[in-house]
Amino acid sequence: MGHMGGPRGEPCPRNLFEVGERRPESYPRVMADLEVTPLTTVLGAEVSGVSLSPELDADSVKALRQALLRHKVLFVRDQSLSPSALTDLARLFGEPTEAHPVEPSVEGHPEVLALDSDEGARADIWHSDLTFQDRPPMGALLHAKVVPAVGGDTIWADMSATYEALSPTLRRFLDGLTATHSPSKAGGYFSQRDPEGDKSSRTAAAEPTHHPVVRVHPETGTRSVFVNPLFTDKIDGLRRGESDALLEVIQRLAIAPERLVRWHWREGDLAFWDNRCTMHYALLEFSGPRRMNRVALHGESPVGVGA
Repeated sequence: MGHMGGPRGEPCPRNLFEVGERRPESYPRVMADLEVTPLTTVLGAEVSGVSLSPELDADSVKALRQALLRHKVLFVRDQSLSPSALTDLARLFGEPTEAHPVEPSVEGHPEVLALDSDEGARADIWHSDLTFQDRPPMGALLHAKVVPAVGGDTIWADMSATYEALSPTLRRFLDGLTATHSPSKAGGYFSQRDPEGDKSSRTAAAEPTHHPVVRVHPETGTRSVFVNPLFTDKIDGLRRGESDALLEVIQRLAIAPERLVRWHWREGDLAFWDNRCTMHYALLEFSGPRRMNRVALHGESPVGVGA
């Protein structure tokens, strides 16, 4: 992205402080020379030339939002963000949700989900976040605090590219269908991080939600397959065997290597993904601690084709 000038067309310095001077952590950059480097031909891009903070300028926020819509997952290295700063940064792109209906938040920060491997945090099943809700999150920001030396990568799948990979006949068939999403489909997946059992019991008892199998993106208009193995129980109107077989076909296409991007974490990395058109999976093949903070953003009720 080109240079964004300062007041009266004057060029903005990359840093207001001279070399050797310490820039206060709370002081934002005036501007950012964003560089967006695609990581694959379908999804994922690394963003450089930006220091993320709650005071990020409007042009940079707009550029990041546009990059997210195009690449679906953005990665930014070497970011220093407290839980408060992460929450306020997220507010630039939407309204943060509660941390999680079951899992614990960071103490004093009800919007920040603490993902600590030492406390049993895991995400080793393909999923889009919380699709059993009427309005699943539109996206999430995940910040790496402590990472293992080897392993612990996260993989994202492009569900828009998955839709395009289906035959035209199958796309037309799926366009008019809905599917049942239920927290009970996940079984006891979250219960180990709910020692009292109250939250997990209430969540599991919630009524299932029905979403279109093919979702139309509210900002781009593109279509994506909106099902996932963790929360999608069944395609409505089909026999169980038919639904299972069709969901398996979709899943095999979704996780084909050409529709994936894999990120190897370093401390300070931030990932920002569009939950409306991606799935993700966190690998458990690592040793040592892995600690991350996540803030999700309120989303819309999914809309299908022709709605």
